[in-house]
Amino acid sequence: MDVHALNVRMLFFLCLVTSCVSFLVPGHPTPNMTLAPPDKDAALSYLVQEVFDLRVLLQSQEREIQALKSQQALVDINNQTGFQAVKTWLENLENSVQFLTTTQQNHEIRDEETNRTIFLELDQLNSEISELRSTTNKTIMKIYKELQSEITNLTAKEYGDVQRIEGLILAEHKATGIEIAALKARLQHLNDTLIGILKPTGIRLTGGDANSGRVEIRFLGDWGTVCDDDFGIEEARVVCRMLGKSTTNAQAFSGSNFGQGTGTIVYDDLGCTGSEPDLFKCPHAELGHHNCAHTEDAGVSCGKSKLDNPGIKKNVYNHL
Repeated sequence: MDVHALNVRMLFFLCLVTSCVSFLVPGHPTPNMTLAPPDKDAALSYLVQEVFDLRVLLQSQEREIQALKSQQALVDINNQTGFQAVKTWLENLENSVQFLTTTQQNHEIRDEETNRTIFLELDQLNSEISELRSTTNKTIMKIYKELQSEITNLTAKEYGDVQRIEGLILAEHKATGIEIAALKARLQHLNDTLIGILKPTGIRLTGGDANSGRVEIRFLGDWGTVCDDDFGIEEARVVCRMLGKSTTNAQAFSGSNFGQGTGTIVYDDLGCTGSEPDLFKCPHAELGHHNCAHTEDAGVSCGKSKLDNPGIKKNVYNHL
């Protein structure tokens, strides 16, 4: 029997009993054979017993329905194995979601407490910064006013002292400039003197004839030679010009062609253009510095001398 139908029948029965209780349960007869008012306790006991009986009937019907459902479940149990697994998975998933939700709520609570603490600390820091800024501004203004007062209180004498010190500095600077100029002039004079001392003072050809031979240079009072490194026709022309000889047919010789000389190798790495009046005017290594030996002494051959005076030696040029 349907449980819902039983419930409806029971409610209908209760209503019927409640409205007609005086008729269902008679009272005690009086001597003149009239009915007395019904006994309320007896009616209530009767109603309770009826309700109890109905409940027992209802429970019996529910057990029958449950038994039928159990039989149907046993029939469909093989088909519901997968459904039960899905249901179990969904339950586990629901538990996980519930756990995560609870955890997130706990974190949110803790984060809210942390944020509240941070906000309180920030408010306190802002308050302290504002107070410090106010105090600092007051201190700066106080110092500024004190400095301004000190500057204003400078006397005319102090200003005059400043002007006097500036004048002394300018005068000292001027005197220093004059001294520097004098030192530069003296240094230039010493440099010219030194160059005059170190500059070769003579040139000659030896080991050949009147127009050819080994080139020798007088340096610091002694005769030396010229290295043949980079020594070519341009350098030969300068040598012939120094000796007063023709430069038209000038030739250069290397490898001590006119024999090996002695003394210092004065010039090395000469770089003449051929138009210089003196080997000293040509680019060259520092005088006396070289990487040569006398086996590399240079020589030249010049044309006839341009000097017609027989009293002057044709192969010697003297600066002195």
